[in-house]
Amino acid sequence: MFLRSLETSPCRHVHTLFFVAMGLASLLGCGSSSSHTAYVALPNSNAVAAYRINNTSAVFTTIVGSPYPAGNSPASVRVHPSNKFVYAANQSENDISLLSIDSAIGSLHEVLPRTATGLTPVSLAMDSEGTFLFALNQVSGSISTYSINSGSGALTAVSGSPFSTFPNSIALAITPSAKFLYVLNANVASVFAYTVTSGVLQPVAGLPVQVGNGPLAITVDPAETFVYVANSADNTVSVLSINSNTGALTLLGSFPTGTTPTSVTVLGPYLYVVNLGSSTVSAFSVAPTTGILTQITGSPFTTGSAPLFEVLDPNGLFLYVGSQTARTISAFSINTTTGALTSTSQSATTPVSPSSMSVAK
Repeated sequence: MFLRSLETSPCRHVHTLFFVAMGLASLLGCGSSSSHTAYVALPNSNAVAAYRINNTSAVFTTIVGSPYPAGNSPASVRVHPSNKFVYAANQSENDISLLSIDSAIGSLHEVLPRTATGLTPVSLAMDSEGTFLFALNQVSGSISTYSINSGSGALTAVSGSPFSTFPNSIALAITPSAKFLYVLNANVASVFAYTVTSGVLQPVAGLPVQVGNGPLAITVDPAETFVYVANSADNTVSVLSINSNTGALTLLGSFPTGTTPTSVTVLGPYLYVVNLGSSTVSAFSVAPTTGILTQITGSPFTTGSAPLFEVLDPNGLFLYVGSQTARTISAFSINTTTGALTSTSQSATTPVSPSSMSVAK
């Protein structure tokens, strides 16, 4: 009947195709704010997976064509604030892939050529305006800094890049104002700091500052008051205060977490630490002036098997937790009054183990 109507009425043909297209756009979340996109690095398949996540239910939908080819062993991904581009650090290829985002459905297409980095780029950071991209090169002990073309997404190395840092550093974080960049080194259990001026890095005097043993993850709170470090060997999270003028850090103390913490993130007055060994998330409230952490009632919260990383929903309603062993991304709802977490039973299964995730705003 549907085919017959198309054959016998040109006007009906046009109208039918219009409504089919509108229905497909609605399903994919196009032209609306009912959902957002998320991109996941898949090192073992040299690809980046793409999902659309419903803003209210946290239901995951795999975007057509996902996963998309990238370089060799992408370890870290970042979405540009314009939602036009995704960057993937290819640790086995020593370069960065630029992937353009289809504005209609969120699919990816790589724009060649790739941009060279130092040896083994393992972590990416970007300022909140999307002006500069920073790549931490683990083996060569350096940070590559690039200016970002807002129209094309193309990367251009900043004068003086790459900038030296301590060898075998594993993670980095930039302050929201992009004044300071912090680099975490597990070998010496310390945080190094740099001032940022038009993408150029200068070491902050008096650092590094030592944290706990086996540090694996670092983040900065939105108010630029504290730096937090997850210490996997000590089963603690370290809190460091930031000197707003110089960027220097002062260790305030360390607080117990679950077993083998591997990721840390901040949402307003709440801090969340993913514990790989105990398959939990430790949740804390943060004292705004002292930085003292207090476990939230019900914490730690149970997750799936061996969670490795976590990412906040752009609306602050969900925490997404990634597991390499289970090959899943699971969503937990956040009680905005108490900070407590509740499993939504919503998740996405990745084709291979995921290593990093970035969510479009």
